[in-house]
Amino acid sequence: MAELPAVLGKPFQPALEKFCRVEPALSLEELDELQGLLKEHGTLDCSRAKCKDANGKPTGPFSASAANAKGDHSGSSMFGSWLRDNCIIAYGLYITDPDGQGCEDAKACLDSIAKFLLTHESYRMELVIGGHKEVTGKDEKSWMDRPHIRFIGETGLEDTKWYNHKQNDALGYFMWARCQLALADKMPLTGDHLKLLGQLFEYLRTIECWDDLDAGHWEEHSAQHASSIGPCLAATRAFTELVAREGYLAPCRPDTLEVLEIRLALALREILPNEVIKPKSHFRDADSACVFLCYPLGVVSDEVGLKIIDQVNILMGHIGMCRYRKDSYWCKDYKDKVGDDPTKHFTDEELKARDALLKPGEEAQWCLFDPMVSCFYGKLYQKTRKAEYLKLQQLFLSRSLAAITGDDCEFGPWFCCEAYYMVGDKWQPNDDTPLVWTQIDLAMALLEMKNSMSSSVMKRPAAAMKRPASAMS
Repeated sequence: MAELPAVLGKPFQPALEKFCRVEPALSLEELDELQGLLKEHGTLDCSRAKCKDANGKPTGPFSASAANAKGDHSGSSMFGSWLRDNCIIAYGLYITDPDGQGCEDAKACLDSIAKFLLTHESYRMELVIGGHKEVTGKDEKSWMDRPHIRFIGETGLEDTKWYNHKQNDALGYFMWARCQLALADKMPLTGDHLKLLGQLFEYLRTIECWDDLDAGHWEEHSAQHASSIGPCLAATRAFTELVAREGYLAPCRPDTLEVLEIRLALALREILPNEVIKPKSHFRDADSACVFLCYPLGVVSDEVGLKIIDQVNILMGHIGMCRYRKDSYWCKDYKDKVGDDPTKHFTDEELKARDALLKPGEEAQWCLFDPMVSCFYGKLYQKTRKAEYLKLQQLFLSRSLAAITGDDCEFGPWFCCEAYYMVGDKWQPNDDTPLVWTQIDLAMALLEMKNSMSSSVMKRPAAAMKRPASAMS
């Protein structure tokens, strides 16, 4: 096998060193031991991030970050509930615990998002569909007229502060995740939820999401993002499969699903394995957000998936992966440079000033991608039984484990971080620790390793990771 695409550093948590290796892959017995250790220390416990109402009752969604040794993030934006994060969390909870509390939490999470959209955002979509609101231009005020992709999880209300809500991927992830639980017969898609998805597809058609310059996964530069188009395409395919299976009449124009399938697939084929080709001023050949097109969405073929992973090799650091090169978010000494709120949101103009703070090689290294790369290689190994894929699955699982916080972390030990960034000459976890998105990604990576190491791959929950027949070649 050629040289490894990424290095494996020494784990921050010494007790994990025995599990962090390139080969051989962890045995089932070792995986059980590892999961017991992580459970003992609460590493994968997402429940601490459950949003609760004034009476302390869970409301369904999760905040982006869970409480740590320094507090519960209530003073930062990370206390909010993002649709994107929550839908990946919900899907991960479902596939890692399809018949237990995880599935129940997933259903509650998706139901809370549907309720928020139906209550507060449906009218926004109707204004756009009816031609009464224009939301695709450069006027930043109009971005608040789009369906909101972040809300107050404790109350289910909108956050009225200005935010860049032009994030089509977030809507796509919700529709896709909702369809996955329906396809699995865990959460039938009927009534208001069915109506909502029809409206969402009609909205995406109206704004021509395949050509829309949205903010992408990272809520930043306005561009045509492959990582935004992919979730919308995955949702279109899942919903098409569902309505055909159940005999539903899709609550949108008769040709809307066909239009979306054709236009989204064509746009994605033209862009990948790049992330952005339009506008040229924002061209980006490698972005870790594209990893999610490979897993869990499975919206690209294996061949295209391997091209994406090869493309993002340049983003792989000694701890984690950059979101993209020249990414200034959480760059060296970030909090000293941006002020009191490191999680603040930036307009396109403000981004230019922030980007000027970065020196090449000082990008933050994020922890939510290595688990997904491990999962993708795991799916390839389960399909082909090629030893090289198992080796890479183990490598990226080991990198994921090695990034778990050590005993000297100011936020606490045994946490899954959002990212490591440089403070002076030292790499340390950023404030958004633990990140629930990273927790659930690691849980999925452990599941896929167990699947790989089983004598016969464990039967998957229905609809989990099912590749559409029309997956791109």
